Amino acid sequence: MFNEVWKMKEGFVFGAGLILVGLALQFSVGPIHWSDFAFPINLIFLIVFLLILVLAYWLRRRVRLFSFLLTAEAAVPTLIYAAALTVVMGLTRQVSAHERAIDPIGLTQMLSFWPFVLVYLLLASIVGLITLRQILHFRLRELPSLLSHVGLFLVIVTATLGSADMERVKLTATTDMPEWRATHEQGFVELPLAIQLEKFTIDEYPPKLLIINSQTGKSVPAKNPEIALIDKHFREGNILKWRIRVLKNLPLAAPVVTSDTTKYVEWQSSGAVTALLVEAQRMKDGRAVGPPTVGWVTCGSYLFPFQELKLTKQLSLVMARREPERYASRIHVYTESQKNIVATVEVNKPVSVDGWRIYQLSYDEAMGRWSETSTFELVKDPWLPAVYVGIYMLLAGAILTFIVSQKRR
Repeated sequence: MFNEVWKMKEGFVFGAGLILVGLALQFSVGPIHWSDFAFPINLIFLIVFLLILVLAYWLRRRVRLFSFLLTAEAAVPTLIYAAALTVVMGLTRQVSAHERAIDPIGLTQMLSFWPFVLVYLLLASIVGLITLRQILHFRLRELPSLLSHVGLFLVIVTATLGSADMERVKLTATTDMPEWRATHEQGFVELPLAIQLEKFTIDEYPPKLLIINSQTGKSVPAKNPEIALIDKHFREGNILKWRIRVLKNLPLAAPVVTSDTTKYVEWQSSGAVTALLVEAQRMKDGRAVGPPTVGWVTCGSYLFPFQELKLTKQLSLVMARREPERYASRIHVYTESQKNIVATVEVNKPVSVDGWRIYQLSYDEAMGRWSETSTFELVKDPWLPAVYVGIYMLLAGAILTFIVSQKRR
């Protein structure tokens, strides 16, 4: 082993030794604290790392290790070790970087796990050296490979070093006044921008009707209840052995209490509920049994209680709480440069302001569609554009590789 020509066996041994060194560091000095690498430390580290790669490439003919890193015998074992550790990370519940690992080794905080970091550092070194060789000995036919290597190098290095500068906070905005105070895992922080909610809107799925046991409150059957989806085309349907007819559908309504009954009328104000006037008829062998039961069914709101329709002493027809299909917030963003930006934030459709990406996170579920607060997640990652450039270069390299391989075939 480790004779004049290093082969795949030496590559696996070298990678295993690196993992053992990482374990020794993990148990002696503890996990890596990426917060210590915040700007400008991460930038300095990147410059030093690039200089080391240039020096290693220049000394490749004098130092066997450096020349070995430019071979497939070094790359393949490193990729296998990196893939194995990544699979372990995917199968292990990860905790936040600001929390302690919940296992004695540190696998639940893989991004701060020394063996993981050292293996990926070796992988980045190999990719960087190969990229440097391709740049210095550029050939047009190797352009797809060069793009892939440069992209992979950018993704690995900038995503790792940029994590120290990433800021992720939560901010709850109201309609009353602008809010610039946010919370993160260490406590409160004041932001260089403020957000005020102008209006919260929500689109809900059609109401659902189901039968429950009024004594236990559980659906019937308990594990797989039958549900009737009351969309605009619904007129009649069956739930268990009951025929359900919708006589009146009021999307926004309020109860009116009389001396002997309660009925619902259209009402557009805050706290309105979806109300259905329903006729329920017990069926047996396709024929109606007994008189029908008619009454109102609602899911309730923060202002009005829900309304059920009694079918028997034990069974009741109820409306499930309506589920949100889409919700969004129209907001005003005030910046330090005296800008007032009006934007609409939806789930998976963030808004970017001064380097911050604003995501719709949640709302006041108790108030529902009438919520006067919205919770946003604000993320700032100055290294993210470099990561995106790396991803686009990887895609371009993959597409060009496919095109070139088809032409050669």
